[in-house]
Amino acid sequence: MSYIENYSVNGTSLDNHKYAIESVTTNIPSLKGDNLVPAMDHGSRWRRKRLASTTETWTIWVSDNLASTGLPPSTTAGRRAAFNANLDELLSLVTTTHKATGFDAPLKVVRKLKTNASSPSDIYRVNYGEVIGGAAITRSQDQETAKVSLTVSYPDPRWYESNSSGTKTASTLTADGNPGGTALMTRMTITLGSASNPYIQNVTTGSKITWSGGSPGGSLVIDTYGYTAKVGSNSVVGDIDRTGSTTTDWFILRPGVTNDLESNTSYSISYCKAFL
Repeated sequence: MSYIENYSVNGTSLDNHKYAIESVTTNIPSLKGDNLVPAMDHGSRWRRKRLASTTETWTIWVSDNLASTGLPPSTTAGRRAAFNANLDELLSLVTTTHKATGFDAPLKVVRKLKTNASSPSDIYRVNYGEVIGGAAITRSQDQETAKVSLTVSYPDPRWYESNSSGTKTASTLTADGNPGGTALMTRMTITLGSASNPYIQNVTTGSKITWSGGSPGGSLVIDTYGYTAKVGSNSVVGDIDRTGSTTTDWFILRPGVTNDLESNTSYSISYCKAFL
């Protein structure tokens, strides 16, 4: 079997003779966060909201087919045993509580998609989720098959550009430019040169980060997801200053437009294109 577009979980394709996704239903992520209510003032002040988690509902068919032949065994007992083994394998795969290094959640989900209408080619997106609420299983009365319904929750609703194995594809900005993707990007590594009080500002989004400790004496590496700042192996996050920034996140890149970046030193922004 080889669907044009499919899913894989932790390196195992949900597109094989034993089990395959029939449909995926996606919920639109909501916005979380409240407006600010300033002290000694009337009313509230608008503040940019963040994307909340989102969910998908997967409907998966499980059969009694053997992986080696793509066919069911010839005997009733064999078919029953093959079905039970396939069902156990699927449930063990999607309900694992193991969290691999670098995962945001136990399941690394990779979507295979198509692009370029005139000459279709494969592209891949990766995200991290977990099954919530258990699995609903409806078994056939006259065949060794079943339909399994699962709800997968993604803490981060954005999908990221990757290769077929789910390794994120890094992109870099060293000057003004369009970062690509379709969703706001908040996860990135920013490297600033060794200027006095180096800073970087995205005029387009209102993000600004300044290191107010004088000259760092080397390249300053800022992780906007882990909220860290280092010079070499030394943590210098205590000197991070966000005065002038109007964003809740440390730094934001806006897709689809040229981002106007300003700095008093050389800089490099490493990120992965994000999609909704």
